[in-house]
Amino acid sequence: MATKEKRQAAKGPNPDAVRIWTSLSPAERQEMARQCLAEYPLTNQEREVFLESPKRVDKILGIEKHRDARIVARIVASEACIADHGVGDTIAFDSMGRLVTAAGDKPVCIRLLNRIWYRLIMILDRMADDTEGAIGTGNFTGEVIDVRMNCYGAPFPYGDCGQVLMEFSVEGLG
Repeated sequence: MATKEKRQAAKGPNPDAVRIWTSLSPAERQEMARQCLAEYPLTNQEREVFLESPKRVDKILGIEKHRDARIVARIVASEACIADHGVGDTIAFDSMGRLVTAAGDKPVCIRLLNRIWYRLIMILDRMADDTEGAIGTGNFTGEVIDVRMNCYGAPFPYGDCGQVLMEFSVEGLG
């Protein structure tokens, strides 16, 4: 059974209800997160510990709200990259922060992933915050998200093993 079909067959909350979670009371949010966590590979004790923190509850609801979105790092410039990351290559993550891979994808350099992780964490936090007017809400553009970043490992030309420039976007918001 495909992942989307599994999700629809599960007893989790209505996806439309998750989209309005910021307007719910803390108790209602916690209950909605409890329903979402039923799908996660956690023990009952781990779920309850997770639900003790309002920040974690918001994180789960942010993950669920943006379940179909993909955070994409796109290579916009590449020079002397020994890992063969070239212009147009993309590296995608789901709303939980997991690397999304498909058959035929080429390997991803650990140095590139190292540079991506902190920007990815900021975007995931924006998904969980979902606060009106915060940088990165809505279409996930703004001062933080739009700043390009590079994979530059050392203070000499082309860094440690090449130089790659990336930009980030969140795709599939709906």
